[in-house]
Parts: sequence; structure tokens; C-alpha cells
Amino acid sequence: MNVEQNIIISNNKEYEEIIRKGIKDFNNKNHPEHPIFQIYREKGYNDSFGFYALLDNQVIGGIIAHKKMQWLDIDILYVNPNFRENKIGSHLVNKATEYCKQEDLVGIHLYTLDFQAKGFYEKQGFKLIAEIENWPKGITRYEFIKYINN
Repeated sequence: MNVEQNIIISNNKEYEEIIRKGIKDFNNKNHPEHPIFQIYREKGYNDSFGFYALLDNQVIGGIIAHKKMQWLDIDILYVNPNFRENKIGSHLVNKATEYCKQEDLVGIHLYTLDFQAKGFYEKQGFKLIAEIENWPKGITRYEFIKYINN
């Protein structure tokens, strides 16, 4: 069988579901006692939610995140530029940290790009675990973690 000739690129959702089911079955077979696989079997991996800073009922900043493998993955942290000197980003990270403690999550994972907030995350106690140049071309991606309940 010449598999190389049969590899395709596709957005076919049925194919995607076959692969997702395959890894779930493999994980459950190899670690059936691990409760995390039961949680993701029931709830999925990417149920996004947020932490939002409000002023006069207007959103001035927030974090969009999801729980994944007992970690909080931050997808987006944004603060309106008019409010960036008010420690709103720090307060949002503190709220996410409290959430991790309450939910007994291992920690927080995120990435930022070189023109975004590398220094901010370092000041918040995040540990740089990867630096990837040209992600995309001409930009460096920094990946961080912060252990909470290790």
C-alpha cells in the first residue's frame, strides 16, 4: 500500500471526528482510570469562557480561555489601550489564578507574540518555556506557563 499517494488536506468534519474519536479511545484504553479523560469525554476540550473587566457596564478588558488537560489555556488577554495603566491586566491574571486554585487546575498556559506582552507575563510570574522564531515569518512566539496547584 502506498499511503503517501493517499494523503489529502481536507476540512471534512467526518474525517476530523474519526481522528478525535480515535485519540479519545486510545487515551481511554491506555489510562482508563484517569478521571481527566472522562471529563473531556463528557464536556469536550474547548468550552471557552471569559474573565471580563467592566467599567460602567462596558467591557474594558478581558481574558478568553478554556480548560484543557487540567490547565487553563488563555487564548486572548486584551485591555482597551485607554485603561492599560490601571493594572487591569494584572487583576485579570489574578482572577484567572484564583479560578485555577478553586478548580484545582495545575496552572495557566498561554502564548504571546514579540509585539504583544512578553514582559507583562514575565512580571506576572509566568515561566518562558518556548521561543519560536518565524511564527509567523518575521515574528517570534513566546510560550509561557504558570504553575498554580502543582
